[in-house]
Amino acid sequence: MYLMKNQTGKMLATLPLMCAAMTSGAGAEQTVNRAPLFLTATNAATNYLAIVNAQTKQTTYVPTGGMGGASGNAGGVAVSGEIAAVINFGSTNVTVFVRHGDAMQPTQVVKTASQPVSVAFGHGHLVVLELNTAESFPVFGNTVGASADGSVPLLVNDKTAGQIVAYDGGVAYTETSGIVAELNLSTDGMAGLSGPNVVVPLPAFPNNNTPLGLIGRGANIYVTIAHSDLEALVVNGQIVSMAAGPTPFKDLSGNLTHAPCWNALSGQFLYSADSPGKQLLRYLVSDTNIFYDKPSVATLTGPPTDLAADGGLLGVIDGGDGVNSNASLFDIGAEGELTLRFAVKIASPVNGAAIIR
Repeated sequence: MYLMKNQTGKMLATLPLMCAAMTSGAGAEQTVNRAPLFLTATNAATNYLAIVNAQTKQTTYVPTGGMGGASGNAGGVAVSGEIAAVINFGSTNVTVFVRHGDAMQPTQVVKTASQPVSVAFGHGHLVVLELNTAESFPVFGNTVGASADGSVPLLVNDKTAGQIVAYDGGVAYTETSGIVAELNLSTDGMAGLSGPNVVVPLPAFPNNNTPLGLIGRGANIYVTIAHSDLEALVVNGQIVSMAAGPTPFKDLSGNLTHAPCWNALSGQFLYSADSPGKQLLRYLVSDTNIFYDKPSVATLTGPPTDLAADGGLLGVIDGGDGVNSNASLFDIGAEGELTLRFAVKIASPVNGAAIIR
């Protein structure tokens, strides 16, 4: 196995990957104090997991062993404890990594029924949204089961799958042609994902255009209806609150100028990637309401395509200049303000965003 290190945005010569397992005692202390790592995937024909050290800015590339090629999705990388999952769209599989020190070591490749677009962990499972199917794989410590313990065909099944997330009630996923659906997911090693697909009713036209990004917390699901410029809070399978984003969100020719696309949560603050506007939007959320708070809480040089928040950090990927993408890390202030810690360039159309501790 090989890796490449980069502190200036350019890939350097390959070096052997040396990983040592964390042990108890002094090792446990290192686990507490070690740097967060921001993870994304290069998404090219030869796919790599890009690992950005949040303290040193050092960027390391580890091959997934598969091919990228996903687009129009979020959640291409997911983390849980010591493990991370990365989609390989072009290879119809998911690579599982385990953290060792400041490195990520690939340990498994899990075959999926159709091409994966989004992954999430929850209820003792890895769940995978694919072009035609949603599947679940049991998780045992740092190991993911090689065979699915649950598989459900997507409701519309028109290859517009967008994102999947776990929440207290199971999982929810989007098909951008017009579906938000929920599925059952059992816990703790029991049988996994099962139907039926339960549809979340969307508002009437024109406020139902392109459900896209999701994030779950507790019993709540926060979902974007991107091309209608809306954020919605779903509880018990129903939308209980909605908030419009920046207006006007279309120009005189009907082209989108703003759209909340993908979501990340930090306390009462929800940050949404406004891809056409090349900015992040901020909303205030509770268990019953969602309010649009502030535009341009961060501005980016390219359209943001995914983001993740954890422990006062927000990581964002954007398309940069179309050749070099950007992976940016922000510190989240007490009032929800964002301060750029640093950004690194990645010479590839990156996909997925996650922070591992």
